[in-house]
Amino acid sequence: EKLIVFGPLSSFAPWESEYEEIFGQKPESFRLSGEHTIDEKIDHLHSFDPNELTLCSYGSLNNLLPDIISFLRRFRTMVVLDEAHYIKNVEGGLTALNALELANNASSRIILTGTPAPNGYEDLHNLFEFIWPRKDLIGFNKYQLKDMSRSITPDDRVNKLIDNISPFFVRIKKSDLKLSPANENDPIKVQMGPYQKRIHDHIESLVFKNLRETESSFSRKLKKAR
Repeated sequence: EKLIVFGPLSSFAPWESEYEEIFGQKPESFRLSGEHTIDEKIDHLHSFDPNELTLCSYGSLNNLLPDIISFLRRFRTMVVLDEAHYIKNVEGGLTALNALELANNASSRIILTGTPAPNGYEDLHNLFEFIWPRKDLIGFNKYQLKDMSRSITPDDRVNKLIDNISPFFVRIKKSDLKLSPANENDPIKVQMGPYQKRIHDHIESLVFKNLRETESSFSRKLKKAR
């Protein structure tokens, strides 16, 4: 009956335009973002007939969790986590815990991510916990997954993990999208104007002065990047 998508604010417009391209009509959508007051957001989530498409940031998920759960309990809703790496924290991060709380109340669930496991196999734990909250799809707990990530020798458990999860995901390659070749243009170098250069040089001198006077992990990173 309803579709609610969680993602960064930059994903909202693409979801609306893709909806129109697929279904041939503009969606009746509501954005749970800063363009609405908190009361307007709550009114939408408790409405008797809310818009078909709801777009929600992960920040609003944390602020409106009880209201969103109420919404899911009243309507058969597909929940999509866009940029789902936001929920990969297995150490009790608020966004991850709240997303997993939603899973039990959603009629269907989809996750989208281009970086499913950037740090280790444990990054997969919450993703598949969300996809099927009452079933152990992975077959390994988060501590076993961490141990597999640390292993420096071939680990038979990895093949078992791949077998377990392979029926539940699809990988879309760039070649599948039939994109046009990239158009690479040579950069055009433009010299700074006098006012720009004065501002730039002033800020640069302050940064370097701070780097010389302080020693922290942040300043060390800046020194490497300067």
